[in-house]
Amino acid sequence: MTFEQLSDEERFSLDIRRTYLLGTYMNEWGMPERRMILSKMERNIHVEMYYFPATMQSGISRFVTVGLSQATRPSGEQVAAEWMLALQSDLGGVTVERVNTYLADIISHHIENAPNSDIPRVMKSSGLAPAEWTATALLIDELRGENESLEHIHTGQGTVPLLWVIPITAHEADLILNQGIEEFDIHMENSDYSIIDPCRP
Repeated sequence: MTFEQLSDEERFSLDIRRTYLLGTYMNEWGMPERRMILSKMERNIHVEMYYFPATMQSGISRFVTVGLSQATRPSGEQVAAEWMLALQSDLGGVTVERVNTYLADIISHHIENAPNSDIPRVMKSSGLAPAEWTATALLIDELRGENESLEHIHTGQGTVPLLWVIPITAHEADLILNQGIEEFDIHMENSDYSIIDPCRP
């Protein structure tokens, strides 16, 4: 579905939500460099993904959604959360377009298959991930390492949680599923590699 195919009320609602969300993102990370739109006409889904490149100050690249929170699952329940994926500045050796494609695939899978947005949520290793990455599984969890104001963003009529999407290795996915998120946190604290490095062993 294109933006023009939405009803006037839906477009107005998206415009308002985009204003709040994108304004909050830009206040933290500066100007986005690119936007990709994921639309499904038959499901009334319109999700925008923005790329905020790494800066000299942070060295972190971010991909973040606008509109995911309003996407509807097959059950009729809304996703009710936005996502942020943070990566090292080199994006693990792939292009912005490849990360966008991966994120779009993961978003589509989540909307169609996840029963809710409860966290932490683990998705096991998938061929959808870039072949250059060793972290081909995925963790969706509470936001960390960012300004606290981003954890729940005001959108005029309420607040929307911003969840952290983290590429993880198959071993790390098993660790979380078998021993819990706390063990994963300990594992990363003791690791020589950054949690935003998708090529860590």
